[in-house]
Amino acid sequence: MPVTKQFFWLCHYFRRVLTEGPDVMFSVADIDSLDDTIEVIASQFFSKKLTLHSLKIGPDPKIVFERTIDERCGAAFSSVLADLDGLATFGQSKNQPIVVDSGSTVVSLKEGDVFSHLLVTSHECSYAESNDEVNAKSNQHSNTIVEPSDHFDNPAITSTHSELNHQSKIDGGSLFAYRVPTGKGAWKTRPWARSIIATGFKVQGQLNNIINPGAPGFVYTFFPTREGGMGRDKKWHRPLIGLSGDCAESAYILRPTERANSSTHYVLEKGMDKSTKYALMCEIQCKSTVGSLAIGYCDLHSAEQQSGYAKIYVPCYEQDKVLVFAMGSGEDQL
Repeated sequence: MPVTKQFFWLCHYFRRVLTEGPDVMFSVADIDSLDDTIEVIASQFFSKKLTLHSLKIGPDPKIVFERTIDERCGAAFSSVLADLDGLATFGQSKNQPIVVDSGSTVVSLKEGDVFSHLLVTSHECSYAESNDEVNAKSNQHSNTIVEPSDHFDNPAITSTHSELNHQSKIDGGSLFAYRVPTGKGAWKTRPWARSIIATGFKVQGQLNNIINPGAPGFVYTFFPTREGGMGRDKKWHRPLIGLSGDCAESAYILRPTERANSSTHYVLEKGMDKSTKYALMCEIQCKSTVGSLAIGYCDLHSAEQQSGYAKIYVPCYEQDKVLVFAMGSGEDQL
């Protein structure tokens, strides 16, 4: 068929402004499968807040509900849906929120999967100290990038919760996890409890990143093997977390420290969300800006490797390089 002006006219889409505000990254969920809406959760970088808009679908789409999940998260950058509880392992109930689009370029959750949390990076600009400044202080290190944080067990400020909470545990850029409230309509009225998975990300000041620097960057969830997130008998129930440091000039892999459990009472024991307890597995120091990570499972052509394990691709912007790392079982192969 020849491409003509009439062809483009037939393919024309009419724009309709539904709302204003969301600006950088967003994910799409169906939190209540019994209604006729889907929910768009947006990390609003410039207005420094995390929002939710409920969109009625159909021939006349419109926003029927909206709220601010967190208005003190800082410059919210990356946001993705995540199954930190390992819900897929224990079966799906009608009350669990469902993924429409996780918002991630690394697909560990597909459409129709359940999720328990929203991961958000706060892309703050706090500069790392110079070596001279660090050496002047005792018992400190020059590259303290990720600090295992105490959990922030108070709820985030929302449209229905105005209590100001102490924030001294947050230091620089951070990775937050927000738990979706359970119960009929709770996601509309109750606070989304926020936990700090990691904090202390600092910008490594360079001439190359003097314009709008920040850290950390994009966040991802993935499994060590392609089959890791599939089936009730899967080897890994809870995902790893990949994190690009952006101007922190590193990439990070975090691992869960708690086992998956189907009991909500267990994961929220004593006000602490145990599903958000992660530890630093490895840091890849790149000495350049680290943008979007890529993760795949195809075998590399000639390198020695264990088949089927994740390959992590790390771009080093100023060095014009892409580093590739292959995961494995940690056991010697005969």
